[in-house]
Amino acid sequence: MILKVLWNLFWREKKDKDRMEQIEINKKIFLLGSVLGLTSEKTEIKKEFGKIKPDAICLSVSDEELLGLKKMSDGEEQEILLSGYEEAYAKKLAVYGEVKVPPPSFTEAFELGKKNNVPVYAADMDDKEYTDTFTKNISTIQLILHSLKLKKLRKKRFKSKTPEDFVYEWDKTVNKLKGFRKLEKKREEHIAKRIADLSGKHNRVLAVVELQKLEGISNLVKENL
Repeated sequence: MILKVLWNLFWREKKDKDRMEQIEINKKIFLLGSVLGLTSEKTEIKKEFGKIKPDAICLSVSDEELLGLKKMSDGEEQEILLSGYEEAYAKKLAVYGEVKVPPPSFTEAFELGKKNNVPVYAADMDDKEYTDTFTKNISTIQLILHSLKLKKLRKKRFKSKTPEDFVYEWDKTVNKLKGFRKLEKKREEHIAKRIADLSGKHNRVLAVVELQKLEGISNLVKENL
């Protein structure tokens, strides 16, 4: 009996830890923090979609990436090119479970929107704005240092025991340079403003963002309301 109770407690704690982190704002905005790339995230997205029943979905992707998701959903083959950092991320993340690109949490959210006639919006910068922001914040020397760091990153052994902890460790490692931290901050500001704007047009907005950016985006959304 004691063993059974202990097992139930362990299992409940494990399940609770596996649940996708969510932040609710004003009963209108529901932010989900996802470990991008893990196929297991699809189940959580579907579960939360059923609970929230949104009338709009917002993804932390660019307009171009959203178009790519649409084309894939329509059966068009898409060439997916990963940067060196993205390849390294995928390989490191694969230690914790099956990994796919585009991120299954995004593809699942898009398919749920399509199936249920819920509009899906892009929240991140488009390619032009991202390029302009990148150029303003990243110096040549920082770009060189960032490229050199990739070799070390591929060999780095991450200490994280869970995929959730890993993405935080990854983010901290990759964005050590000031310029790249500023760039990511600008992305968060853009995404947060987009989400806040959509909440003025829809009653229940489900926004799927990177887990490691969840808290920052949440605080910025509140500032924009």
